[in-house]
Amino acid sequence: MTQQKYQGHQWLPPRRPEWVQRVNEEGYCMDISGVVPLDEKSLLDSAMRTTGLSDFGSEEWREPFSILVRSLEEDADLNLMGRLRTRSELLHSLEARLQIEETYKRHPEIEDEEIVQPIMVVGQGRSGTSFLINVLAANQDNGALLHWEAMFPCPPPEKSTYLTDPRIDSAHRLIDQWNRVTPTLESMHEFAGRVPTEDCEIMAISFMAPTWFDALGQVVSYDAYMMQKDMTEAMQYHKRVLKLLQWKNPRQHWVLKDPMHLDRLATVLKTYPDACFVWPHRDPVRALASMISMCGTCQWGRSDNPFKGGSWEYLTDASFSASRLNAVIDVLESGVVPQKQMHHLLYRDLVGDTMATIEDMYRHFDIPLSEDGRRSMAQYLLDQPRDARSVHKFNAGSAENVGKARQAYKRYQDHFQIPSE
Repeated sequence: MTQQKYQGHQWLPPRRPEWVQRVNEEGYCMDISGVVPLDEKSLLDSAMRTTGLSDFGSEEWREPFSILVRSLEEDADLNLMGRLRTRSELLHSLEARLQIEETYKRHPEIEDEEIVQPIMVVGQGRSGTSFLINVLAANQDNGALLHWEAMFPCPPPEKSTYLTDPRIDSAHRLIDQWNRVTPTLESMHEFAGRVPTEDCEIMAISFMAPTWFDALGQVVSYDAYMMQKDMTEAMQYHKRVLKLLQWKNPRQHWVLKDPMHLDRLATVLKTYPDACFVWPHRDPVRALASMISMCGTCQWGRSDNPFKGGSWEYLTDASFSASRLNAVIDVLESGVVPQKQMHHLLYRDLVGDTMATIEDMYRHFDIPLSEDGRRSMAQYLLDQPRDARSVHKFNAGSAENVGKARQAYKRYQDHFQIPSE
């Protein structure tokens, strides 16, 4: 295994489990695009046959879906294991959409559900966003989007069986494939049926979720299309899914996470006018190096040529990433987002005194924090110490590379007074 250089970082693909390597080697002598098709007709026919349904609802998803599957075929360079997993996950999204639309037809009263003051964690990836959402989810007054309900939203979860639903184990076996195929991912991100996931997993049901689909394959042309795409319809479908999920399992406050919401704050506010944004800030150079390591490892789980086409550059290229963050500063300075609806915190404070940092967030938004909620979050921190997980090791690159990245991020670090690590 040789090191690969990307954006000045030396990244070493992890050794594959022997069984994964054998599967992929068998694929090298097969017509895997014929054996595991990713074309529109095959996917749509399979989803309709499995569910017995044919109504996908409104049509806004079809163009991004068409561009996505073409990009997967032309850009992603998937190996056999990659094609198998990606087809499976695309079918989950299609089947979920069919079932959601059928449920709404049978129960139009779901539309009357209200989503009140959702707390949305945004920010640069690898800056403590997952840690924060996991702690917030431990507060029983909150409702997080868990992997299992994002994968299998229908029938809508019920309060009485929310913790024992058999779909939890089914979803865990599927999402744990990420760990089984690429075991080093466990030190980078938690993939499990019962833990919170990112909003992009339900936005995939409208096929407008670049971060999710970049994890399924290197979809460069799809990314280029999505960079120009208005996300209003995607956010409206996002709300449609949340309404369904809370219909029989009420959530006092949704606590949600998606770093890409940072690019669409004004659009999010169209759908959720009372949204509360939380933006953790961490040394962006360190976060960038960690992100490159994670992105490469995710792609290595599906392709023999990770970083082949430049997908995920909006997260892993320092200049591109910094320009995104600078654009958000401009948005905030324009007053598009009311100051009361955006709370900033430093990663250093979040990990140094987690409860005090979270209490400050609650005060900022004028959201009551119950004693039971405070105790539950404190207990989570005792039960899930951060040093219990394997350490994610990554290479920040040469001093020259770090210096260039530091310069790119200068405005962002200066604006929010983010210390270098």
